[in-house]
Amino acid sequence: MGSFGEHLRRERETRGVSLDQIVATTKIGRRLLVALEEEQFDLLPGGIFNKSYVKAYAKCVGMNEDEAVAEYMQAANEAPPDTRVIAQQHASIHSNRPMQRSGFPVLPVLILVVVIAGGIGGWKVYQDRQNDRAKRATMPANPEASQQPANAVAPGATSSGPVANQSSSAQQVQTLPASPAATQPVSAAASPARPSETAAAPKVSTESSSANTPTGAPFEIVVRPKDSAWVSVKSDGKYVVRGIIKPPDVRTIHATGQVVFYTGNAGAVEVSFNGKNVPLTGGPNAEQVVVFDSRGAVPDARPKTVAP
Repeated sequence: MGSFGEHLRRERETRGVSLDQIVATTKIGRRLLVALEEEQFDLLPGGIFNKSYVKAYAKCVGMNEDEAVAEYMQAANEAPPDTRVIAQQHASIHSNRPMQRSGFPVLPVLILVVVIAGGIGGWKVYQDRQNDRAKRATMPANPEASQQPANAVAPGATSSGPVANQSSSAQQVQTLPASPAATQPVSAAASPARPSETAAAPKVSTESSSANTPTGAPFEIVVRPKDSAWVSVKSDGKYVVRGIIKPPDVRTIHATGQVVFYTGNAGAVEVSFNGKNVPLTGGPNAEQVVVFDSRGAVPDARPKTVAP
């Protein structure tokens, strides 16, 4: 048995410290402590663990820890690590890192991914805009802008489309070709009629039209499409429906004054007044206009077919 193990045991016994006390303090197994005192280094885990055990043992019994580690390394024939070798290994590891990182071009790949994603997004936006333009191009033109009534319209019906005039005697709706400067119906009371128009169209009394449009009594109009149809509904002077409707889209309109109903496909639309069906005489793709007040369809404006 060498001097290292004898020195450890002698110092421990001199200070009256038992192995069990060292085990309780350092949490090192008794078998490992015995291996240190008997210098059976092959039973120890080796390396830095052995040095840690020696330091803990020396601290517990009151020995100098550095001297105890130096004696252990001399007894176990372990040389201290060469600092120059450690420095060379550290430098070689750091010098190889750039070469390893340069093997895969991360930044160019990220830039390429961003460019591809931006291109896909831009193409999608372009396609969406093209689809919107195609849908707008396929939509039928507003049939109301192509016709202009020569007679005065009833109060509350200022639609740009054809509207049947209200009067005590039955009169047919006269349509005039649209002109670039005339996009709104000309009221007989608002501006004087031109000679050509006065000769072609019968004079309509605005007083009788106003008298036939009672206000204050609420009523309900229900528009139920059987197929796609252009529908325009003006309630009490305001548009509430204007565009293409199709099943199962059902529109319910509540008013107290006047409702002007227009469709470009009379054969594909059903209209009811306060729950009672109002028959439309026009067939498929025929234009139809009906004016309602609180009593129902106005007698002078019952369903009529308007020339396209």
